[in-house]
Amino acid sequence: MAKIGIPDIDPTLEKDLLASMAEVEVLLRDSIEGKYPLVIETSRHLVDAGGKRLRPLLTLIASHFGDPKAKGIIEAAVVCELTHLGTLYHDDVMDEAPLRRGVESANNR
Repeated sequence: MAKIGIPDIDPTLEKDLLASMAEVEVLLRDSIEGKYPLVIETSRHLVDAGGKRLRPLLTLIASHFGDPKAKGIIEAAVVCELTHLGTLYHDDVMDEAPLRRGVESANNR
């Protein structure tokens, strides 16, 4: 079973977070489909690169201060990740970066 990577985390909380992160991943991938092939390809490149997905995880953890099953929590986590991916892409474009973490950057493809 995958682990969240937080030491001494309550096993029930970890199980809930892992299930929610799986939902985030599905919605994240669904959200990059669209009408324009270039946008889809570029977005898919960034999403497929993976990463820690720390921002959506923090969103999900914060949801436990209220109702973690409330409508819109998963969507909010996805929005945080999409915003982060957008800033990475913007950074690569502005810096004309050929690589991101040792892999060809989205704007260099």
